Amino acid sequence: MKRRNLAVRECVYLSLAVTIGPMKQTRQLILSFFLVALNLMFSPMASAVQMTELYQAQVPVADQGEAERARAIRSGLGQVLVKVTGNSQVLTNPEIVQSLSRAESLITEYGYVSYNPANSQDQPGLALNIHYAQAAVDRLARSQQLQIWPSDRPELLVWMVVDTLEQGRQFISVDEQPELLSLLGSAMKVRAAPLMVPLLDLADRSQLTEEDVWNFSAGQLADVAQRYKTDNWMAVRLYQSSNGQWRGARLLKTPDGEDLSSGVADSAAQLINQLVDEAVDRIAGRYAFIPQTNAQQLTLNVDQVTNFQSFSDVTGYLESLELVSKVIVDSVEGGRLGLRLDVEGDFSLLLDTLRRDSRLVEQTTADFPGAGPNEYLFRWHGR
Repeated sequence: MKRRNLAVRECVYLSLAVTIGPMKQTRQLILSFFLVALNLMFSPMASAVQMTELYQAQVPVADQGEAERARAIRSGLGQVLVKVTGNSQVLTNPEIVQSLSRAESLITEYGYVSYNPANSQDQPGLALNIHYAQAAVDRLARSQQLQIWPSDRPELLVWMVVDTLEQGRQFISVDEQPELLSLLGSAMKVRAAPLMVPLLDLADRSQLTEEDVWNFSAGQLADVAQRYKTDNWMAVRLYQSSNGQWRGARLLKTPDGEDLSSGVADSAAQLINQLVDEAVDRIAGRYAFIPQTNAQQLTLNVDQVTNFQSFSDVTGYLESLELVSKVIVDSVEGGRLGLRLDVEGDFSLLLDTLRRDSRLVEQTTADFPGAGPNEYLFRWHGR
């Protein structure tokens, strides 16, 4: 894990910071507050969420015996690798399957808990909660040249409509067909993919009907998605056929375009898992990177770094990004922090991550004359 001692950060900051006179500092602070307030009025909401349980798994077990525990630990590592890579097919790699036999050496702790699957009418069973060492899992992924999906992940806005004989076509929500919404939430949680559930209030329903979702009316869906300030949305339709099978389709929209898929399964849970897996695989593939042995260097300048707290917040945030292997502080002058970042993936992926964070706003080249090809300027808005 990339951590830096706060005392060291403070010394670096204090040794580089330039003292600003009281009157000048007051004027700068007033201007800063005005610019921040103005920007917040017109900036879109952040559509990314920091996922914090990537290296944890919960696996149902029949008992507390050694054989069941060993099986659960292997299965749990498979779950973790799917979450970390964003690839539901990662376990089809024979070398990865072989590495599961060493799963026990990667755990840091485990414990038994009561377990009740979503929408199950059965009595609660038993499950093993397992925590794996992040550094060890990351080394395994890197040694196999697996893609890494950064933990700062975009939310997926999902509309779902189910067609039943009794009710016709209905939006799936907390009030209508909540059990299907629960299955959707469980499928997204298994993939460590943030889910955004539409409000379906009067504002939504005045622009979007069940028929619009069922027919995948892309124009209508895109218009309503603007309200939620997200680049990633999905429309899903489901129904149960006369033979008991569940059938459905989904339209996925990402910045790369639209993708249509359909599926058939024996249960609603299986069908939803199938459609979610395909969608999350596509989204993760856009934001994931394969770590490079030779990091490239990007120069980043950040304005509004006026005290040690903001200095610590900026450097700590950058160090937490999987794409960034090293943060080098070059200067702190007049509220501008100059940094060099060693980047293990494409610059475009890192810049996309920074642009999606509501605390950072990219500045134009007019605000940064003389900037080089790999040099960028952002303004820090803090917490």
